[in-house]
Amino acid sequence: MNSKTIIRYCVAVSLLLVGCKPTLDEPKYNAGTADFERFVAVGSGFTAGFNDGALTRAGQESSIPNLLAHQFSFAGGGEFKQPLLPSGNGLLVNSLGQIKGQLSLSSIINCAGKFDFRISNVSGNAAGLQWIGNSGPFNNLSVPGVKSFQLYSQFLGKGGSVGNYYYHRFASDTGSVSGLSSTLIGDAQIIDPTFFMLWMGNSDVYSYATSGGAGVVGGMGAYDLTPVDTFNKAVDFIVNGISSNGANGVIANIPDIYDIPFFNSIPYNGLTLTAAQATALNVVSPPGITFSAGSNSFVVENGGAIRQLKAGELLLLSIPSDSLLCGGWGLPQHPIPAKYVIDSTELSNINLSIAAFNNKIVSAATSKGLALVDVNHFYKTLQPGIKFNGVTMSASFISGGAFSLDGINPSNRGFALIANEFILAINARFKSNLPMVDVNSYTGIIFP
Repeated sequence: MNSKTIIRYCVAVSLLLVGCKPTLDEPKYNAGTADFERFVAVGSGFTAGFNDGALTRAGQESSIPNLLAHQFSFAGGGEFKQPLLPSGNGLLVNSLGQIKGQLSLSSIINCAGKFDFRISNVSGNAAGLQWIGNSGPFNNLSVPGVKSFQLYSQFLGKGGSVGNYYYHRFASDTGSVSGLSSTLIGDAQIIDPTFFMLWMGNSDVYSYATSGGAGVVGGMGAYDLTPVDTFNKAVDFIVNGISSNGANGVIANIPDIYDIPFFNSIPYNGLTLTAAQATALNVVSPPGITFSAGSNSFVVENGGAIRQLKAGELLLLSIPSDSLLCGGWGLPQHPIPAKYVIDSTELSNINLSIAAFNNKIVSAATSKGLALVDVNHFYKTLQPGIKFNGVTMSASFISGGAFSLDGINPSNRGFALIANEFILAINARFKSNLPMVDVNSYTGIIFP
């Protein structure tokens, strides 16, 4: 073979190799039997983006519905508009209309002279209360603190003590003329949704639980456990209304409080004593209260009397930490006030309500052909910790990263974890192939 032939041969081979070079196809996503063009989300703080004790713009942008809407955009999803707050420290409005900002973590030397962290509210931004309802309609119609039966209340948008400050700021009608406001479910129907997300019922339970059972069972007040019949009717009304045009959707259930840091971070038997301390306390303790060296049950108020906590009963994260650490709280001389305790009766009330509400949610999902997200089960998997692309997250307060500084609501990274549970349920039910959210691109706890 002469040199010219060799050159022609090499050129031919190189051209062949270039022609055979593999190409990487872009992933192709589809909606399956769902239609994500007009997506609406209805719920409470968990879907509004409320975390670190306040509603913030950063939380809204990392909210589960907004994360879902971004993934839906790969499969025909349209614009998703939220009632965004101004940037800054966010908005926490109490029942008196007082404004605070989000919780922040700072390094301190505690009352015992040891390195510790302090969690406290920063200043809030009153500008966040400015009415923006004329900028709607909005796709994320989730309101912190809203209960199931309030989702169609014509007083909710009035704000103040009558309604809800968070909804008042973006309600399409605040009732200034007629005295009756728009409703969340009505505002959702303005969008004429093709797909919806519904996560309701958390506030129907957690308002009672976080107050230490301050309300009543089967009541309609701020701290009451919503009557089961009222909740069931609310689910039917809302699901029927939002799907009346044939829209498909996804619905989620309510997690047990055992799996939430606000309720499980302080052990019932976290009072550690030496043998000498236990002996001294036994001399002055009332009948029925005894101590020993090592771990002991805290002493609490209960129905005007004092007693020691029993295994399974819960202490709330809202207990002033200095009082527990240095103020002698939990001893017979300073029993922990009842508002910081979930006793066995209150716990039974909570568990029965969650079970009943979740049964109704399953029933609604089945009857309407909705995707069902078992967040209750998912929260249990967070206890030992789960990994996403090599990063471990758990339900441990502060160190786990999945929950925010309020101990109840997920962190932005926690929102992403839950959003993926929604995507898995949606893909399974509607045969779509939506991509997962990159959990590690969102923040967990921000340390000082």
